[in-house]
Amino acid sequence: MINTEEFSMILSSDTATGATNVSADGSEFDVQLNEAIKIPDDALNCSLSVESATVWWSVANITTGVNDKLYMVGLDTSDVTQNFTLTIPQGLYDLTALNLKIQQLLENQDGKISPYNNFDLIADNATQKVVIKFNYSVCEIDFSQSDTPRELLGFASSNYGPYAGAPENVLAPNVAAFNSVDSFLIHCDLVDRGILLNNQYTQVVSQVLIDVAPGSQIVNTPFNPTKIEAHNLIGASRRTIRVWLTDQAGNAVNTNGELYSLKIKISYSVPYVLTNR
Repeated sequence: MINTEEFSMILSSDTATGATNVSADGSEFDVQLNEAIKIPDDALNCSLSVESATVWWSVANITTGVNDKLYMVGLDTSDVTQNFTLTIPQGLYDLTALNLKIQQLLENQDGKISPYNNFDLIADNATQKVVIKFNYSVCEIDFSQSDTPRELLGFASSNYGPYAGAPENVLAPNVAAFNSVDSFLIHCDLVDRGILLNNQYTQVVSQVLIDVAPGSQIVNTPFNPTKIEAHNLIGASRRTIRVWLTDQAGNAVNTNGELYSLKIKISYSVPYVLTNR
């Protein structure tokens, strides 16, 4: 006969609850336990499962110093041709939000927004591409600079405009890439291998699918959590746990200052010992 034992714990990246060694991007942290995890030497098996996880869907697709600049030529409110350099605040944007932010920034620099904007970003849903509508014949956008959101919008490293026949609709040559993160992977060093990802083990303990709007918290509570082999814990004593968050390709993600957490359950079996009375 055997007895099954189990215990649960919540691991959080919140330093207020004891997380240490949090990485600058917020994706990695350590937990130092006051009482070590000890699985008996005679345990027959040991497994770990993630019963729930919370992750904020706030990973920026416009990043300061990476793709936050827009270099353009357009009209000011006096209909004089000007060079504009727009700096887009870091954040997670969809096409509508990005178009609105660009028009706000242009207005702040006295750019023309009436009766039409200098240009507009429009979704071409059939092709999943972006159309830039150039509303005036002098308008240009320079995507040859590496710190522009050209890849996000699907445009090539080139200069677009001016177009003498404006208004002119220009379709991006590539599909837009607003969702560079398709899902999150949570890794933990309590397991040696974790869940197999294609042909690799990278200590993955949970996959968190994105099912909320940008800026919202994902609450992942699987109906039947995957049991992950953790035989490496048998006979061992662990006081330090390392957790890290990546995208679906294993790249560390910038949590944009938001916290994430997971609730894990560790289960193991031990022989039932009969005692003589």
